[in-house]
Amino acid sequence: MTRARPTVTKPDAAAPPIPEDLVAGTEDLYRDPVLYDFEFRDRTADVAFYRRLTEETGAGRIAELGAGSGRVTEALLATSAHVLAVDRMPPMLAALEARAAAKGVADRLRTAHADLRAVPAPDASFDLVVSPFNVLMHLYTHRDLRDGFAEAHRLLAPGGRFAFDVELPDPEWLSWDPDVRHSITPFVHPATGERLVYSTNHTYDPATQICHIRIYYDRPGRGHGLIHPHRPPRRPVAVFHLAHRMIHPEEIRLLAEITGFAIERHDGGFDGEPLASGCASQVVVCRKAGGRRP
Repeated sequence: MTRARPTVTKPDAAAPPIPEDLVAGTEDLYRDPVLYDFEFRDRTADVAFYRRLTEETGAGRIAELGAGSGRVTEALLATSAHVLAVDRMPPMLAALEARAAAKGVADRLRTAHADLRAVPAPDASFDLVVSPFNVLMHLYTHRDLRDGFAEAHRLLAPGGRFAFDVELPDPEWLSWDPDVRHSITPFVHPATGERLVYSTNHTYDPATQICHIRIYYDRPGRGHGLIHPHRPPRRPVAVFHLAHRMIHPEEIRLLAEITGFAIERHDGGFDGEPLASGCASQVVVCRKAGGRRP
């Protein structure tokens, strides 16, 4: 099997480091690609959307910012495009490379262990830049978000498109009791075969717009193996931290404008649903309007 071709270019400047108290929230969920892929195996609408966008635009050169284990990358490569997959987590990039090799498409893949605000590629190198599944929500300040948008603009050829999806903030969900467990689900670990119980809760900081999500993996107790929503874990296996910065629609519109993009679509789903209360996602496609990086 062929291996992905390595990236040889270097970024002009390194991105600012992630604050120490947010490192776990940026990395915990992405240390185990097998478990990650298992948990999100039913998420397919976004994969179809990004493949469809690639085919509709005829993009032959794509940069994927926050490519992870290659769930979306595989679909991009299936269109015969050449893809630069960027991610800051080596385990995820290794899984992506293995996936591409198994599909026989590694000759059109390059990978880069890099921050999405400092991508190792020349200006105007791509027809399409994508950042799927809430990746931009790991940009925690307004400056981080501006720099992320500006880097996408730099990477795109004139007329190229920047597409991404992020959650639509839900005030009711953000205000839930941080001590109560939700989504309590028993499952079998796909690699170890261990029986576990998945659950989450979260704390929202309105000053920073960051939601701190805690993902619990517990060993099941007696009876039906479920844990009580109000009861702490008895035999915890692991607690993962996931930090997501909420991004509101008007922020997106402002960021696009100040970084040289024109928004072509700003929908409430991957099939073009109108953006409205109750939508889970914001799906955005911007077109590079021209000019230099701000």
